[in-house]
Amino acid sequence: MITPGAGLSSTARPLRVAVVQIAVLAALLGLVELVLFVGTPEGPYWIVATITVTGWIYFAAGAYAWVRRPGNRMGPLLCAGGIVWLVAALVNTTYPPLVAAGMITATLGIAVVLHILLAFPSGRLRTRAARALTVLGYVTTIVGNSPVYLLDDQTVAGTNPLQIGDDPTLYELGRTLNGVALAVAVLGTSALLVRRLRRSRPEARRILTPLYLYGIAAAVVVSFAGQLARFADLGVYEIFLVQITLLAGVPLAFAAGVLRGGFARTGEIEELGAWLGAGERARGDLGPALARTVGDPSLTLVFRTDDGWVDGDGRPAPPTEDRALQVVRVGDRAVGAIVYDPTLVGEPEVVRDAGNVVALAVDRERLTAALLAGQEQLRISRARLVENGDRERRRLAQDLHDRLQGRLVLLALRFGQLPGGGDVAALRADLDEVLTELRRVVQGVMPSLLVERGLVAAVEDMAERAPLPTVVDVGVDEDGRRLPEAVEGTAFHVVAEALTNAVKHADASALRIGLHRADGVLHLVVCDDGVGGAVAAGVGLRGIADRVHALGGSLTIASRAGEGTRIEVSIPCGS
Repeated sequence: MITPGAGLSSTARPLRVAVVQIAVLAALLGLVELVLFVGTPEGPYWIVATITVTGWIYFAAGAYAWVRRPGNRMGPLLCAGGIVWLVAALVNTTYPPLVAAGMITATLGIAVVLHILLAFPSGRLRTRAARALTVLGYVTTIVGNSPVYLLDDQTVAGTNPLQIGDDPTLYELGRTLNGVALAVAVLGTSALLVRRLRRSRPEARRILTPLYLYGIAAAVVVSFAGQLARFADLGVYEIFLVQITLLAGVPLAFAAGVLRGGFARTGEIEELGAWLGAGERARGDLGPALARTVGDPSLTLVFRTDDGWVDGDGRPAPPTEDRALQVVRVGDRAVGAIVYDPTLVGEPEVVRDAGNVVALAVDRERLTAALLAGQEQLRISRARLVENGDRERRRLAQDLHDRLQGRLVLLALRFGQLPGGGDVAALRADLDEVLTELRRVVQGVMPSLLVERGLVAAVEDMAERAPLPTVVDVGVDEDGRRLPEAVEGTAFHVVAEALTNAVKHADASALRIGLHRADGVLHLVVCDDGVGGAVAAGVGLRGIADRVHALGGSLTIASRAGEGTRIEVSIPCGS
């Protein structure tokens, strides 16, 4: 059953309330009947009471199936059968209007049984032949049975309120024609069910065969009880007991088939279709609904894009070898696939049928997934640009530091060993200035401390050299692991930009930096006590915002006038 949250959530509770209310009314009607049966002139009390009990059984089985499978019509059909039997039981009362209602519906239960047989397992009549046989059954048991309640004066109360004449010849002719029509309905139903059995899958045939045999046996025994009684040498009460027992077992057998047999999934596929038509789902509900329908909680729904399979959020989701894949198509075009565990789903046809039901919905969600996949590709591309840029800066800084700066240092040492002279001293001074400038350039491109020792060391060094008091609260490197290079570079530039703004624009007197890693996310907070008013419109803050977003992170700036500035950054960095 599709549970609340995957579909039918807004209708399941009102349906339960309605079914309970109808069940209470049916129970009260049955109790009233049992009271009215007291003092019935013919038959033991338990005999006449069994018809009411049979109606209760139909209704109880139907109500349970109805609540468990709201999209399946077998539940309402069984409940309708229960009402028919409760009305038919009124023939055992002594009140003429009630007797009339009971006489008209006395054999209507046979038509209900035929209807149940032809409509199983969905409760719907799928073919013209099934609909024709069902109509024949109802016409035969209501109209065809009219000779009994129009020409016969034998009732429990001794008076037939519907009798319009007393013609034995016409009565027997009507009974004969009615028997022929009923035989046609029963035999036609049997032939149609045999045809269904031949066309069904072996696993379905194992469930259908006993149910069909039982239903047909019940219909035959009830329809032709008089003829069978002659061959079996049974009394009136014995044949009635056989009839009522078979009829009472029909709702139990077929409700169990809907709820527990291999057709439970068929019923849920019916519900899935009803849920899709209700239009009450949100994005992401389709996969869980399919999982419940198929019976595999590990089921996932993937979508086909130009770049391969993606999940609902647009992330790559290639199928694995230990999972089965049922492609969902709209026409000849593959729009998605249901990925499931073949050990949990014994019938791939159920997955295929469910995929056919949701194909159009999958195609609609595929468009959203493709858009998200494009956004994900853009984010990955931006992150790659950031990583490549940082990598190039690190390489450039390393080259400047290791090669050019080293050679200049050696050259300065050699100049220092030459005999002193004015020109040599001036040249040495110029060379020292070049070295100082080169160190500044290297530090600006990528601080060597960040490359060699990581983010925490670089930030602490920045704080020590800052022109205003700076406190650093660190909770990143407790386990000694380095953060990804792109994350370290981005976080360092955030701190550097915040420090620059605090010194140049905020007129701050103190700065506080917090670095913490939790659950695979780096949390960075930089606060100053300056004048506030900072916005992410400037080149510096906009640049670091772009870097943070490119890595899938978030940046928040709180900077009310007179309250200082607080910059909060969160960047995914792995577990």
